Amino acid sequence: METVRLLLLLLLVCILYLINVEGGGMVHLDGLLNKLDEERAPASVQEAAARGVLQRLLPSHSSSFHFEIVSKTECGEHACFLINNHDSSGSKGSPEIIIKGSTGIELSAGLHWYLKYWCGAHVSWDKTGGVQLASVPQPGSLPRVQAGGVRVQRATPWNYYQNVVTSSYSYVWWDWEIWEKEIDWMALQGVNLPLAFTGQEAIWQKVFQRFNLSQSHLDDFFGGPAFLAWARMGNLHGWGGPLRRSWLQKQLILQKKILYRMRELGMTPVLPAFSGNVPAALQKIFPSAKITQLGDWFKK
Repeated sequence: METVRLLLLLLLVCILYLINVEGGGMVHLDGLLNKLDEERAPASVQEAAARGVLQRLLPSHSSSFHFEIVSKTECGEHACFLINNHDSSGSKGSPEIIIKGSTGIELSAGLHWYLKYWCGAHVSWDKTGGVQLASVPQPGSLPRVQAGGVRVQRATPWNYYQNVVTSSYSYVWWDWEIWEKEIDWMALQGVNLPLAFTGQEAIWQKVFQRFNLSQSHLDDFFGGPAFLAWARMGNLHGWGGPLRRSWLQKQLILQKKILYRMRELGMTPVLPAFSGNVPAALQKIFPSAKITQLGDWFKK
């Protein structure tokens, strides 16, 4: 697990560097993408995760679609999804549409594509219309796609989503029920590179405690839930805190569930790395360390 985490953290840095390397940079990028493919959840796990998305979105049609993970070779060595009419279409209770994809995300995106362009459905956040599935025909009557099927290839390797501020302003108040719905939405939209910043303070607390920082020192360092983004960026220390231990533990448990579901679907979660922001008390414990006190960010 630690190896996978390290890989995910280093992958983005390496990609940003390698895509700018002249003469062979893309070769190295392809190698990294292939390595990441090897680290994904097994095909059976991703297929089950896609079926879970369907079950939560449209339970009445849980038997109407068949999902299958396929090799990138069927997609021209790129990520894609393929939609075809199922051979057993017409038999009561049998699948009508088969969706193939290189990952669980492609399977989910293919499901959304079919529902949107062949059934006139709309899948959005609750604040922007929500899920509108009334136009989807009843099981046994789903529209058939054209002969030869549908093939949609991903234009770029990554579909990135979220930002470090939203993870504090909105997501910090979410429970698993909301997160599960959001991850389903990500999958249906083809998001495969989401931020996963929940619960990091629980980890930083353990790290800093190994450097002999007390709980009082940490209470003065971490911001409260509504101000985590500012605290993580070093703009505020201790504002709105302290963070209760029970809250930290709940956030850590929630993060593990988030990461588990994202990886089941074939996503690459973007985990937080060390930003260089440390508690001021660290200077007293390590007086010879080179620690810089930044000026006020809100003054000219």
